[in-house]
Amino acid sequence: MDYEYASGQKKENTEGISAETVMVYTRKLFKRWWVILLSAVVLAAVGFAIAQLTYVPTYSSQIMFVASNRNSSLVTSGQSSSDILAAQTLAGNYQYVFTTTELSQRVADNCGYKNITAEEIKSFISVEAVEDTTILYLTVTTTDAEVSYAIANTYMQYYEEAITEAFPATTLKAIDPPLLPAAPNSDNSKIIYTAVGFLAGALLSAALLLLAMVFKDTVLNADDIRKKLGLKIIGNVSHVPVKTKKGEKRSILITDRRSGFAFIEAFKMIRTKLNNIVLRKGQKAIVVTSTLENEGKTTTAINIALALAKNGKEVLLIDGDLRKPAVAKALSLPAGDAAGLAEVISGSRQLSDAIRYSEKYNLYLLLSGPATVDSAELLSSEKMEEIIKSAKKEFDYIIIDTAPCGEVADAAILAGYSDAIVMVVRQDTAPIRRILRGLENLDNSGTEVIGCVYNDAKMGFVQRGGYGKYGYGYGYGYGYGAEHEKKRSSR
Repeated sequence: MDYEYASGQKKENTEGISAETVMVYTRKLFKRWWVILLSAVVLAAVGFAIAQLTYVPTYSSQIMFVASNRNSSLVTSGQSSSDILAAQTLAGNYQYVFTTTELSQRVADNCGYKNITAEEIKSFISVEAVEDTTILYLTVTTTDAEVSYAIANTYMQYYEEAITEAFPATTLKAIDPPLLPAAPNSDNSKIIYTAVGFLAGALLSAALLLLAMVFKDTVLNADDIRKKLGLKIIGNVSHVPVKTKKGEKRSILITDRRSGFAFIEAFKMIRTKLNNIVLRKGQKAIVVTSTLENEGKTTTAINIALALAKNGKEVLLIDGDLRKPAVAKALSLPAGDAAGLAEVISGSRQLSDAIRYSEKYNLYLLLSGPATVDSAELLSSEKMEEIIKSAKKEFDYIIIDTAPCGEVADAAILAGYSDAIVMVVRQDTAPIRRILRGLENLDNSGTEVIGCVYNDAKMGFVQRGGYGKYGYGYGYGYGYGAEHEKKRSSR
């Protein structure tokens, strides 16, 4: 399959499903065990109901025969092996005699039920020879006990003549005559239908879930980013729980030891790679975005800024997400009525008045100000470009958190004023086609996507808290388009 890239290039994915992808699919199925179980129980109940509704009691009357050569007295203690072998062969032949049209018609005419035909008689009976014996059973099964008994009794009257005519040198003796059935036959259909329904429900639901995963076509491993998106990975950020033991949500920052060694080191590695890339090209202003909300772009932008600041750089972190600002909340800073980016763009405040310094984080901040729905118009102004140009003269780095590039145009607008773009891709979140569309939007800005942060990667089979329970995003929904509203309503 060919995948279109934002740069206009194509790349072909020729490899099969990787072990890591299989692990992700397995983990997702494991998380949805209740769906599989519920489907299995529902179809098991359906199977039981079908068996209950379609159940018709049947009654059987049976005759037991013993076969022998007419010229031999086959007494049990005196039978020769050749006599038994011959009798066994005859027992098999007798089965066909009982179902001949002639005998069946005689039974139908004389059983006492005129509405029964010879073909029905054939369908009512079954003949079974017991292996390694000369025993033969004739069983008559109908939905009426008296009918079964009457047909079996009629066979008792006419079978001997038919057998003698077909095999003159043999004898078939009834040693156990038929009886009137006192109760219906045992029925296992309820158990069988229920078991089949349960198994079918489990398999069908698992197959549908897998099919949905395949068609969703999200990023499931780092290879998907390289091969399907054509992006360089500048960092792999592992899954970190964001909820405390009390169930409260906390920010994931490299300044907090609770974030874990792997998480902190991941951003140190990202800092090193960014330094190598942007210093070589003289780039300062970096836009951090993602395709959809809740992929971790805000946390990534903040931690990149913190990592650079800890390295002795003067860093300005701009909250360019004017629709759903999240930087202040993530850093536990009061936003209040302080001047922000929106006021600076509108001209009501000066840039120097809006930038604040956090001693706790050794970081300069330009928060967004009050949320606005006219963010695209504000960001498209010449003033926004002037703000970034001015900031580049004063700071070593400008990190800009933006709205998702796959949902609104804000990220592409800001990217046009910046030097580089970092794309955040969260594992198993945005479909590949949506990411490619977002990359195409960014490509129109003329600014290079220098790399991708592969976020919230879960490599084990079962993570603490379960797959996808925690996230890095701080937005509460952008609400653009019917597709997004549908997602929100399903949560």
